[in-house]
Amino acid sequence: MTVEQLAESADCSPAHLRNIFAGRKEASLRLAHRLSELSGGVVAMDAFLKPDSEEARA
Repeated sequence: MTVEQLAESADCSPAHLRNIFAGRKEASLRLAHRLSELSGGVVAMDAFLKPDSEEARA
């Protein structure tokens, strides 16, 4: 599946997906859930979310 096909299925832009995959953007919870569904559950939702930084936890 291409980025364009995945973006269409997930109802977002290909540029937004590329930014998520590159770590420049974080997916919304809805989009992370949808991407996980589209992977058949192979990729967990948290794979599309940025981890908490040490500063955010302090």
